[in-house]
Amino acid sequence: MSIKNLKVLNNKVPIDLPEWINFAFELGAYLNEQGIKYRKSINIIIALPNEQFFSLFIAMGIADKSFSINKQIKSIRKQVLSLVQGSRIIYQDEHSSRKASVISLEPSPIFQNEMILKIKDGNIERGIPEGQWIDRVILLDEEFDEIKRTRKVSQKQMLGPDSSRLLGELYTVSQLNKVAFYPGDAFYIIGNTVQLTELMNEEIFYYNGIKGSIRDFLYLDNSNSYTNGKLFSSHMKKNEVEIKEEVPVIYSDLTSYLKQAKNFPENPNIIISSRTDNENRIHEVKEELKRELLQDDYKIVTEEVLDYLKSSNTQVPVGVEFIVWRRQ
Repeated sequence: MSIKNLKVLNNKVPIDLPEWINFAFELGAYLNEQGIKYRKSINIIIALPNEQFFSLFIAMGIADKSFSINKQIKSIRKQVLSLVQGSRIIYQDEHSSRKASVISLEPSPIFQNEMILKIKDGNIERGIPEGQWIDRVILLDEEFDEIKRTRKVSQKQMLGPDSSRLLGELYTVSQLNKVAFYPGDAFYIIGNTVQLTELMNEEIFYYNGIKGSIRDFLYLDNSNSYTNGKLFSSHMKKNEVEIKEEVPVIYSDLTSYLKQAKNFPENPNIIISSRTDNENRIHEVKEELKRELLQDDYKIVTEEVLDYLKSSNTQVPVGVEFIVWRRQ
């Protein structure tokens, strides 16, 4: 299953996904491969009849790649073995889920070639056998800097993406359990945060009798222990978080690109423009991109994206234009 199995509510009636939404999903999948998988700095600028929702659908395409991949147990084992003393996890049992600290990782005294994760759960020390890691442990995306240390797990916080009924219909329990082992940013969205948040909350999807919203797929705040991206204001004055260069950036409008591109110089990115944009702003972006292309050695690779879309039988919608380039 994938997000392409979703229906969209049109006047409360479920219909198949429109071509332009499938197109946005595939652009997200392409950006995910170029950034996270291959670590290539790809640049796309796209002109649309209307940009509303489009940046969020691209982010959904990226998130779908994470949810759909069947992570191997050995990969999860490697993730847990990378924990060090003092690392914070969420421990869950039959009664509750709570934050705990890692004490150590030690060989199992019972099973050969297996490990025990020892944690401090309140005042109690516990040993979690390797066979229970997938069921008992949720990893946290915590960096050891002042800002991210303020992130807390509250009693009201949902645990992992499996808390969404809609995701539970689209993906297997195993997929959603495993994805909790890989918290972290798979995309950055830059734009009008109030407007984008409102759009995320609209119930526009339907599948197997369940309604849902974009928020079911994008985890951008502290309401869930799992996170897969960040939402930045196009007007932020200072970048206060660590930026990872392989993470794709989605500029939801031209203003976001003009104001924030300097903070993401090496990231794969897509710039979204609308036919209704101010002509002066369009001209300003064109001049900025022209300067960038002339200063460095770039190659136009639009055909590469067209081939990628063709491989998934995805059509470029009428009225959509884009150009793609990559630094040599």
